[in-house]
This record gives sequence, structure tokens and C-alpha cells, in this order.
Amino acid sequence: MSSVRRIGIDVGGTFTDVVMVDDANGQVWSTKVPTTPKDRVVGAMEGYRRILEISGSTSADVSFLGHGTTMATNMVVEGTGAKTALITTRGFRDILELRRVSRHDRADLYDLLFDNPRPLVERRWRLEVTERMTFDGRIEAPLQRSELHDLAALIRSSDVEAVAVSFLHAHVNPQHERETVEILRRLLPDRFICASHDVNPEVMEYERTSSTVINAMLGPVCGRYIERLGHGLADLGFNGKLLFMQSNGGLASTAVVADRPIVLLESGPAGGVSAAIRSCEKSGLRNAILGDMGGTTFDVSLIREFRPELRNKSLLHTYAVRSPSIDIDSVGAGGGSIVWIDAGGGVRIGPESAGADPGPACYGRGGQRATVTDCNLVLGYIDPDSFLGGEFKLDAEAAHRVVEERVAKPLGMSVLEAAQTVRSVANALMAQAIRIMTVERGYDPREFSYICYGGAGPVHALDLAQQMGIRRVVIPPLPGLFSAFGMTVADQQYDYQRPVERDLDHLDDAGLFSQFAELLNLGATELRRLDVDPESAHIVRLADCRYAGQPDVITVEVQGHEDGLCQSLASSFEAAHQRLWNFVSADKPIVVANLRLQIVTPTGWRGGVAQSAAVTPSASARASKATRSVYFDGAMHTLPVYQRSALAVGARVEGPAVIEEHSSCSVLKAAQNAVVDEALNLVIELAA
Repeated sequence: MSSVRRIGIDVGGTFTDVVMVDDANGQVWSTKVPTTPKDRVVGAMEGYRRILEISGSTSADVSFLGHGTTMATNMVVEGTGAKTALITTRGFRDILELRRVSRHDRADLYDLLFDNPRPLVERRWRLEVTERMTFDGRIEAPLQRSELHDLAALIRSSDVEAVAVSFLHAHVNPQHERETVEILRRLLPDRFICASHDVNPEVMEYERTSSTVINAMLGPVCGRYIERLGHGLADLGFNGKLLFMQSNGGLASTAVVADRPIVLLESGPAGGVSAAIRSCEKSGLRNAILGDMGGTTFDVSLIREFRPELRNKSLLHTYAVRSPSIDIDSVGAGGGSIVWIDAGGGVRIGPESAGADPGPACYGRGGQRATVTDCNLVLGYIDPDSFLGGEFKLDAEAAHRVVEERVAKPLGMSVLEAAQTVRSVANALMAQAIRIMTVERGYDPREFSYICYGGAGPVHALDLAQQMGIRRVVIPPLPGLFSAFGMTVADQQYDYQRPVERDLDHLDDAGLFSQFAELLNLGATELRRLDVDPESAHIVRLADCRYAGQPDVITVEVQGHEDGLCQSLASSFEAAHQRLWNFVSADKPIVVANLRLQIVTPTGWRGGVAQSAAVTPSASARASKATRSVYFDGAMHTLPVYQRSALAVGARVEGPAVIEEHSSCSVLKAAQNAVVDEALNLVIELAA
């Protein structure tokens, strides 16, 4: 076989999604296998073997594999990371518990009964060493190396697997951290060791320490996963390039991810955003709201001018994380989210999920609690016989039973009414997440298209769009495997940053240009070490800025050549501040906190339109012989069923109707019509 093929694998909370693309002709094969939470490598390898079988390929045909996973996020939330020790400046061992005085890291600022999650590192393993840097990087107290030898002996005799090093003011002068890491790696060669100046070289002490500790917690587990996956693929003959999806939406080498596994925290959802960007480029959609409804969460993000919204800070289970990532807001409203009735008789959804094991009751694996998926099955939005192309039969009786027992009877409703109530609550939760991402940031959602994906995304998309006043819904090909597809079209991206913390008035164009040039040289050196050609890279310069006295920064792009950089930076910051907060303060100095550099190198598939390998599409839309009864507007409706794989470019489906596909389905109501565009998206225009 002369063609070259690439694979994308997305290990989610419920399913592991796998997509293969043929570079030459755009043929696509896809499959879903259950995620194996106890050992995710098992599910990933099963998906890899299955996709080879389906496509008639061998490992020799595969030149590239992009991988995304929710593993890192789950470890932080569940507290299952490696046991970690923190080594810090004497007197500062409790920074992880002191956190921020402002308490903006609380899940609910007004909850008087709020309990902090347990500290990332228990106090007995928060270790101190004598050393001290001043705020401007001068050595006030030399590093006591003898103390490090004593601490290393203590760690060696324990079950600690990872060590995080975070010293005061190390972002300005990392000399002591570098020396400490060198000594510890020599004395503790079998432990994972990282330092704050490598993970997060920023001024904020607590955030820097928290991020470094999280990176250390993830290091041993992620390292073993990467190693075992690599060996498993090699045993099956894979000799191509293995890259991992990062939180920033770009792929990275296994070496980078193994050293800085913190970049994996939004790995899975970022793949869908990467795929959506390519879809927007092909369809000419400059601005879009993205809604990814999977088995556990609903993730919402934005694309503006064909680029994703980014952030450099986030809270994960109230722990501070500082790492570049796509700005994604998540709510516990996935298909597997568990439905429960609170003390006041209200319907609640999530955040607990049925996951992959046992999964929703309809999976037939012993689940005894109602989920959103069970309710959609009861209502007819999901067909028990055609789910996942008929490969995974659903138990409709089990779904009906748990909805009746867990929801309908407590509420005094019929089963259909109870299931519809749950669906409405799920839509309301997702609508609120969209409002937070748009309205609360100065954007009108009616000015955006809505791109939905995830297995449950299209199932709720039209109701959700109508609720938000959105006029256009776009359902891309392979919506239930869109994040996995994103692994095949994403580019490599590497981020670099440098702390500045100076008033813009005290900087000049030449100085800014020089600092960006130094970051570029640093990045180019690393890319050559990774066997990546930096000459092909696209460079984006960014800066974190704020007005003097403000606690939070706004990240803006720095455009232009050497002349006028400072003025360009000031203009970009004021425009962003005006949009976000509706005012500017011309009398206040602008502080430049950090300079950032993105280096993007072309990696992803840039072929034409991805075509399913299963069916030859037709330009005329014809319903299959099947019909389906679906409950909406207070009654059951019998609707014709169309197979999406049979719809060619220009095909039009008039509602009411069901459009069925391997990984999802859509229900069109009266006056809702779907058209297949040039990129094989289903485009539904809604009345204003």
C-alpha cells in the first residue's frame, strides 16, 4: 500500500475515540472502544488495533499518531497523582495552604461551609532548604548544598516518586533552582524532578509553586503511560511519529510532554478546538461558539477570526494552574452525567458521571442511576439499535426503568415528562456555560455560529441554539469523534515565556524586540533538538499586561516590527481592556508582566474534505425506510430517518426529520432544514 495514513486517538472518560485519515484521498475510518480507567493504555491499544482492522491497514502504513487524553485532569481532581515532595525556601513551606488572601481560588466565594481540598503536598513532605534571592535576583543567602544531601537521603528512603523545587524569586534568577535540580537528579536518579523556572517562570509565588507541584504529581504517571504506549505501538510495528495534544491546542513531542506533563490538562477538549479551527477555515466561519458534549462534561470555547481564545491561568478543583491553554469552560452536563433530585425536589445533573464503568443504565453494565443519555434514549433522540452504527446495542428497558424509579416517581410525573425535564435542565446548564463564555465577556452569541460536536453535542444543539438566539448551527463530519479527528489536523506548538514586571513607559522598542529574539533563539534550539525545522514555523508574539494596581493581566498580541512595538502593545491592551471592562485608564501606567512566544510548525493534515470510507454519498437526500418516534413539544412524533453518510455536498433535509450517523444524531423540527456544505458540514439556519 503506497498511501500514508495518520491516526488520532482521544482517550475520554467514557469512550476512547480513534480516527484514521488517508493523506492521499481524504478517506476516513473511525471507531469507538470503551475507555479502560484502571489502565488507559489497554483501551488505547485496543482502539489502535481496531482501526487497523477496519481500514485494512498495517502499522507500516501509519506515519503519524496524535494522542489526547483526560488522564492528567482526572489525576488532579481525583488526587491520584504520584506522591510528591516540595522543596522550597526556608520559611515558605506553607504557601500551598495559605494560597491567595483574596480567596479567588474558592469554588464559591460566599459558601460559609466551604472546605478547601486537601493540600497538594502533605506538610511532612513540604521540605525547606536555606537559600534566598532578593526580588531583583541578587543572592541574599547562598544555597546550602549539605541540606539538600540530607533531604535527598530522606526522600530516597520513602515512597515519594516526584520532587517539585520552587524557591522565592526564582523566576528572576533561577541559579539556585538549577543547582538544586542538578544535585537531586544525581542523588535521586529514579525520581521525577522539576523546578518552577522551567514549569512557570512568573512572579506569582503561590501560582508558580502550585503549578510546579502539579507538574511533579503528573510526571511519573504520565511518563509511564507515554513509555508503555510507545512500547505497545512499537510491538505492533508502528515506526511513525507519536505526538501528544497539549492544552494550547498544539501537538508536542513525547520528550516535551514527559518533562512538562502539566501541558496535558486540557489535552482531550483541545483536540476538538483544533478540528473546529480547520473546519472554520474551510467554511469561511470567522467567529464560532464551540460546544463539545461528551460523556462527562459539556465544554464550551470560542473561535474569533479563525483563532481560539487562549488563557494562561485556570483553576482545577480550586488548585491554581499556570500554563498556556485554550480557554475552555466546562460544566458537568455530559451524556453520562448522573441525574438526581435535591432536598427541595429540584432536578440536578452532575457533576458525578457514570463514566465508562458501569456507564449509563442503558449500556447494560449494571448502572442503576439515571443519566442524560438514558433520558434521551427514552425520548427517542437516541436509537437503541443504531447507536454507534449498531455496534453497541442499548438497553431501552433499563433506561426506562431507572428514569421511572429515580426521576419520574419522585417528581410525580410520567416517564416522558420526567425525561424531558432532565433534557431541559441539561440545556439550561449548557446555555449558562455559553453565556459565561460570551455575554459576560462582551460578546453577543447571536453574532456567532454554533459548532457542536461530541457524541451528545448534535443531540442537544438545535434546542440549545434556539434558547441562545443563535441563528446558525454547524454539525461537522464525525461529531462524536471530532476531538480524535483534531489530533490528525493539529499543528505542533511550543510556548515560551519570560517575566518582565515593568512599566511599559520604562521599556523601549529595541529592548522588547531583543527579548522576543532571545525567546525565539531558545525555541529554535529546542526545536532542532526535537528534529523540527524552525524555519517553517509561524511565530506569534504575546504579552501579559495590566494597569498598575490591577491583580489580573490581559494577554494581547504584539504586532509590528522593531519600530513601534511599545505603541502597538499599548493600543492592543487598551482595546482589549475596553472590550472586557468597558473603560480605559489613560492616567495609569501599563505594566508588562510577561512576554510570551508561540512557535507553530505545520504538522496536521491539510487535505481536502474528509470522506467516509463506508458509503458513497448521494446529492439527493432520501430517507431510509426506517422511522423513529421522538418526543418533543409535549407529544410523540414519527419522523423519517436520513443516513448522514449518504448525503453529498448540496443535499438538503427538510424537517421534521432525524439525521442519523455513526457517532451521533440530530432531530430537526418543522421549519428546520439542514444543508450539506462544501466541507461536508450539516448547516442548519434557524429563524431569528
